[in-house]
Amino acid sequence: MRTFFKALSKLFRLFLIFIIALIWCRYFIEDLTISLVVTAFITLLVDALISLIFYNKNKKLNLKNSELEKADNYCNKFIFSNKAYTVNFFYNLASKRHKAKKYANYIYLHENKVLLYPYYKFEEFNTEDLILTYNSAKKLNANKLVICVNKINANVLKIKDKLDIKIIILDKYQTYEKLFKEYNYFPQEFIIKTSKNSFKSLVEYSLNKKRTKGYFIASIILLFSSFIVKYNIYYLIFSSILLILSLFSFINPKFNKKIEDNILD
Repeated sequence: MRTFFKALSKLFRLFLIFIIALIWCRYFIEDLTISLVVTAFITLLVDALISLIFYNKNKKLNLKNSELEKADNYCNKFIFSNKAYTVNFFYNLASKRHKAKKYANYIYLHENKVLLYPYYKFEEFNTEDLILTYNSAKKLNANKLVICVNKINANVLKIKDKLDIKIIILDKYQTYEKLFKEYNYFPQEFIIKTSKNSFKSLVEYSLNKKRTKGYFIASIILLFSSFIVKYNIYYLIFSSILLILSLFSFINPKFNKKIEDNILD
């Protein structure tokens, strides 16, 4: 069933792109066959670009808004707490399923030779941080290094796979999903009050996936209206805009690279 809905979603996305492209290909190209061929080519090209932009980003997991907020607050707790609190929390978490030993900065799981290293700060986890944690893992002859951080610098992701130890780096959302929820063990929340960006909220509301249907229906009405009015260019323009909004709203949710389960095994 999940595969069916995924395929249906893909077809609907292609259909939206095809309609947008066809509107303008038919406007500029009189020959129907040529316009259909050009439309098909544009559809495939745009769909490939959309896949590249939206589906290859490793951002937030498919968490609810309330869970995203909790993940932020948990991360804040570690950032504002001393190292002992953070290490002790992750030691207790790991001890729920594994035989663990606590060190000053990290936790070592003997049976699996896994080094769990909570490394929280406001800034991104960078290459220097990676070297520091990597050397700690080498010192203990660990087979796997699991690092929990606030956010990750892109260069780190390029370098980590070239090292001779398996390294998994979890940002605050991945840590929430793969460790806190998996082990059913959560830290205290630390809430930082921030003023809401009303414009951002308006954009998020306008481009929400729930708006897709409304934009699509309105665009189809305008599209058919363009066949019966004299100056149809305006209808075509606004129909295209609504179709683009419908398409963007439909593909707006961000997808992530799959992260393996059983992180500490």
